[in-house]
Amino acid sequence: MSSEGQPAVSGQALSSTEEVPWKRLSAKAPVAALVPISTVIGRMLLTALLPTYFAGERGLPVILWIIVSVIALVMLAAGLYEVATLSYRVVGAQLEIRSGVLTRSSRFIEAARVQNTEVLQPFVSKLLGLVEVKVETASGGKADGHLQGLTPEDAQALIQALQAVRGEASRVLLPGESSADERVLSEARLGDLLLYGATALGVGVLAVVLSALHEITETFHKLLLPWMEKHWELMAAPGMGWLAATVAALAGLFGLWLVSGARAVLRFHGFRLVDTGTHLRAVGGLITRRQVTVRRARIQQVVLDEPFLRRMLGFGSVEVETAGVRTGKESSERAELLVPVVPTTRMPELLREFVPDLPADIDALPLRPAHLKALLRARIRAVVLSVLVAAPATWFWGAWGALAWGLVPVQLLSAWFDWRFQGWLVTDTLVVVRQGFWRRRTTVVQRARIQSVRARQGPLERGYGIGHVRIDVAGSQVVLPSVGWEEAQSLIDQLPGRRPSRGARLPG
Repeated sequence: MSSEGQPAVSGQALSSTEEVPWKRLSAKAPVAALVPISTVIGRMLLTALLPTYFAGERGLPVILWIIVSVIALVMLAAGLYEVATLSYRVVGAQLEIRSGVLTRSSRFIEAARVQNTEVLQPFVSKLLGLVEVKVETASGGKADGHLQGLTPEDAQALIQALQAVRGEASRVLLPGESSADERVLSEARLGDLLLYGATALGVGVLAVVLSALHEITETFHKLLLPWMEKHWELMAAPGMGWLAATVAALAGLFGLWLVSGARAVLRFHGFRLVDTGTHLRAVGGLITRRQVTVRRARIQQVVLDEPFLRRMLGFGSVEVETAGVRTGKESSERAELLVPVVPTTRMPELLREFVPDLPADIDALPLRPAHLKALLRARIRAVVLSVLVAAPATWFWGAWGALAWGLVPVQLLSAWFDWRFQGWLVTDTLVVVRQGFWRRRTTVVQRARIQSVRARQGPLERGYGIGHVRIDVAGSQVVLPSVGWEEAQSLIDQLPGRRPSRGARLPG
């Protein structure tokens, strides 16, 4: 746990802690922190530049530019000074970190509470021969301890000291290092990452592409327009508008694939997942090399993500979560460890590395289906959503808008597929939940990690006598498919009270 202060201790204990010297970051740490601190300050002060869009040709007054520049320089100097003066030490069973300029803060992190350690090596740090270490507990949010600008030797000594407190004795490896006795569980080649990126198109990627296209159009339209008028006469001819639209759509789709593939390569280039015995270590990244070490005993949830397109191509992704909670909105951003590309044939083998109680074939699990009345509820919702889209479209666009009524059978069919492939199973040690058809996600939760269980009923569910059960673990939650209300009540009583028995396994 971390805190901003600590109660007074006896004189004997105080003298024992004072015997442990404080350690500082490398002298080159401020140089390594220059880029990230400047980036944060730039984002904070960006709003100060927005009035230039409304100030016309006059721009901002000189005095405002001076004030903004002074504020930026002061913040930059304060940030660099904080990095230069940060100190840390491991005393007994705690990691102590002191930082701050005007306001001094002391953080105390119990080594026994550490869930994961993450080692980063951004591009600038790599040039300087430095690394960053993040120490994560179950408190959630940002890392409790973030030490930027450590030498490799100091980083190894810090992680080894934390492991020694927990009674662990394993060799600490930094990004780029390997051991002869480690067992490789998964690797990702360049082609696999490009395929992973091409099938991971999301809103974030779309926003990046649209922003880039907007900037290019605004900046270079005077250069592009003459070239387009000269070479695209055929597309501008009457009746050829469909060809221009098709080319534009294909170009946009190609741009999405390109950006998404580049993001995947930047994040996972050279990805390797290795087993070191008591820990799992994942390393990857092109510009910023990232290494995450997860203790096997701390794994609380494993998610197998298999969108439809990836299933057709024969692979999926695996997300591993511990109690070291993250703040990402997407589940893959919250996961402490993400294996981007896992061939379908190797999924059961890899899942058993994370959850030994799983059987050899996860697809053969005797999952219980969702309640039949849940299908009726899903169909009603599908029809309502389709009408809300099709009715305004018909009003505004007439016959062309009436084509939107075709969403009704499509949504009904999609609702049936989603209901048909839902399932759940509760055993002595695990809870298994499978949901979705187009984006199938299979979640495996360790029952020993369950924090709370609750049952809920919506207005339609109350009329049908069904409900759903939500299982909460540290920083995450899993919702079971709809079940009868009496069964939901029984699950509330059953799940928290059961704890894993030694040697218990799934049926079959």
